[in-house]
Amino acid sequence: MPVRPGRTLVGTRRRPLLLALGLVLLAAAACGETRSPIGDECIRGEDCLSGVCSSRTCVAAPPLVNGSGPPPDETVRIPVGDAGPADAPREGG
Repeated sequence: MPVRPGRTLVGTRRRPLLLALGLVLLAAAACGETRSPIGDECIRGEDCLSGVCSSRTCVAAPPLVNGSGPPPDETVRIPVGDAGPADAPREGG
């Protein structure tokens, strides 16, 4: 491969390497994170890192309920007067 005057063989080989490195860096930058942090503008929940978009602003996700509060009241709330007659036939029988 003939070398032009004023150019070295090393400089000629370095150009394609630098071009390839530049393309790799450009591709890596294009594949970076595109979601917004808390406080930035958003349209959907997918636009935010937290996954929650409220009033066109990325906000923190709500806290999870871990069941540390009192247990719910599980008593039956049917009034006795609405239970029907005691001698009513059973369903299906």
